Amino acid sequence: PQVGKPLPDGWVSFEEEFLVFWVCNTSHAAYNMYTCPMARMNDGLFHVLIVRSSCSRLRLLQMLLKLDSGGHIDCDVCEVIDCVAYQFEPLSNVSYNVLDGELLEDGIVQARFIPSGAQFFCGEK
Repeated sequence: PQVGKPLPDGWVSFEEEFLVFWVCNTSHAAYNMYTCPMARMNDGLFHVLIVRSSCSRLRLLQMLLKLDSGGHIDCDVCEVIDCVAYQFEPLSNVSYNVLDGELLEDGIVQARFIPSGAQFFCGEK
């Protein structure tokens, strides 16, 4: 949908505070960060990792310490939502949002997959 327009039928909407809202479409955010073990390059999905604000600092720390192995996915404080499009709208001006480590200005972030939008070719082993 266009930014600022109502969401189409079939979209799921959450309006609450999150400690973590991490959208992944690859398995690793870095060589030592197995962020999204279920992600595949051609699965056509965004995997949204959510930690709600009700999570304690201790539980958040325990979860983050498992990022290198992908074990954070099994923590009950980490929810994973699979989708083909998303729209993230901060509801306050005190949120800290980054995209690939770069600070984002306040505002709506939106993305969707385009089927067969990119093709990759590899040589023989």
